[in-house]
Amino acid sequence: MSTEPNSDVSNSGAARDDAREDTESIELFGLRSRPVTGALLTYGVVYVVVTVGSSTSIHSIVRWAGLVVTFLLLAGVLTGLVRIVGDPLPMRAAVGAVVLMIAGTAIAWWSIPPSPDDRLQCLPAAISGIVVVVLVAVRGRLVWAWVGTFAMSLSAGVWGAYRGIGFVTGLSYTSWVYPVMLFATLTAMILRPMADSIRLLRAQELRYAATGAAAAASAAERDRQLARLDSRARPLLEQVAATHWFTAGEVSAARLVEAQLRDGIRASAWQSPRVRDAVWQARERGVSVLLLDDGGSVDDGVQRRLDDVLIDELAAVADGRVTARVMPPGRPTLATIVVNAGDATRRYDCTAIGDVVGDRVSVER
Repeated sequence: MSTEPNSDVSNSGAARDDAREDTESIELFGLRSRPVTGALLTYGVVYVVVTVGSSTSIHSIVRWAGLVVTFLLLAGVLTGLVRIVGDPLPMRAAVGAVVLMIAGTAIAWWSIPPSPDDRLQCLPAAISGIVVVVLVAVRGRLVWAWVGTFAMSLSAGVWGAYRGIGFVTGLSYTSWVYPVMLFATLTAMILRPMADSIRLLRAQELRYAATGAAAAASAAERDRQLARLDSRARPLLEQVAATHWFTAGEVSAARLVEAQLRDGIRASAWQSPRVRDAVWQARERGVSVLLLDDGGSVDDGVQRRLDDVLIDELAAVADGRVTARVMPPGRPTLATIVVNAGDATRRYDCTAIGDVVGDRVSVER
């Protein structure tokens, strides 16, 4: 196959690199690790147990429905914050997470009795809210994390004032959130620049690895070309150096060697041993064979089917011209084989999905 890079492959590779960097930024904080996933699942179980255990005095279906809606909202937000790709967290996702968190905690507080039997009834939603804002902060949206923190406290204060337990009492249910947020803010401010540096170093390492791989591939190709030159051209060059008088047959053989060496340079996709032998034999019979590789991407399976078609055609023609070409990147046709023999012309095209179709055959994958 052709060793030259093409733009489509480069663009798709760049897209994959961007997606990988976004994913790696999440993994760097361990948000998709098994311990974090296990901790969130465990917290979900504890949330349900505490909510049910502390709310046995609630008999209203509407209030229980509110508590269920709260759990579903907060669980969905936490799942999204862990699973959504992007660094920093996309603005729309950050805003949505904060809004849903505020709605969920407010619904929870307004779903418990006017005079809570136990302060514990208020804690599951408040703890879930702080987990949400901490994740938003760690994902790079500090401003929105603090907006969510203040809004959650304000919501608790308004609820407390309306329920008659006092605005300050309502605020106190979320007062412990602020030390946690201060710690999360400092952590994010310290770790995120480190994460960026690590990502840059990783990208630089990948570039070095890609450069090294390209250099190794170029060296291997150069060695292969030199070996072919040594086996084919050296005897001829030694004869020239010895002022050997070439016969007509030796001249024809020298021209075949030259043509094969040119094929190795300009048609690397058509360099399987079977194709080289078939091309050599066809040229010996007087068939004009032109092989070209313009850098398109053809996978090995498709190239083998193209090789089969080309070999069959080369074996069938006694004269004329055969042209096989791998097309440039971005063309709807990956490769073509055109046979001009006598008054007939046959053409085979390799479609974008890898099927080889033509005048005489249709080779399906």
